[in-house]
Amino acid sequence: MWLKRSIAVFSLIASTAFIPVDPYSSSIRMPYQQAGLSKEQAAAHLLNRFSFGIQPGQIEAVVKMGLENWLQQQLEASLPDTELDKRLAGFDALKMSNETIVNHYLTPAQIILLGVRQKIIRNDSLSNTDREKYREALAKVMRESGVKPIQELHRQLVNQKVLRAVYSNNQLKEVLTDFWFNHFNVSLTKGQSQQYVMSYERDAIRPHVFGNFKNMLLATAKHPAMLEYLDNA
Repeated sequence: MWLKRSIAVFSLIASTAFIPVDPYSSSIRMPYQQAGLSKEQAAAHLLNRFSFGIQPGQIEAVVKMGLENWLQQQLEASLPDTELDKRLAGFDALKMSNETIVNHYLTPAQIILLGVRQKIIRNDSLSNTDREKYREALAKVMRESGVKPIQELHRQLVNQKVLRAVYSNNQLKEVLTDFWFNHFNVSLTKGQSQQYVMSYERDAIRPHVFGNFKNMLLATAKHPAMLEYLDNA
């Protein structure tokens, strides 16, 4: 599905716009009139392909500013995202290094091991067959050690992706980030890699979506999330 979407995205650039050698030139021209489309129809087509969806009044706004100008802005990906930044302010993992994340967001097994090492719980006193006691033990270790469950890291990862898709003014950057994140796939369900996925999107994918493909390829191949996911660590 993502390969088809990628082909559709880049086919649209090739078929409905002339982009000179410099992709950020202001000489973009869209032959929508030759295709029999009105400006409004072309704007809807553009927004459907290069964003996560048309917002109320957005077709009229794109027509007013000019379709080529809107695409130019999206290629530059430099529009302010004040509202998005406010909503992401509480996502502490977005600013953490891999080392900090690994030491802060732990799997249940790591939390139990930490509790045993710190003598918060006894090694022979816990069985996950007693679910209530198991949860109480995990909560006690987290409370006294200041760590958080891996599920909280997953929540931040998923929620920040949704917020970016909804609130970012740089929609093409978010569409491409989502595509390449799925193309260079790693898994949250694999224990060895799950603590690194947040920084994987942030450091290996997002900075390279408008850059050199070779740089992105190397960044993804060398990132701990991919190394662990492919058992190449």
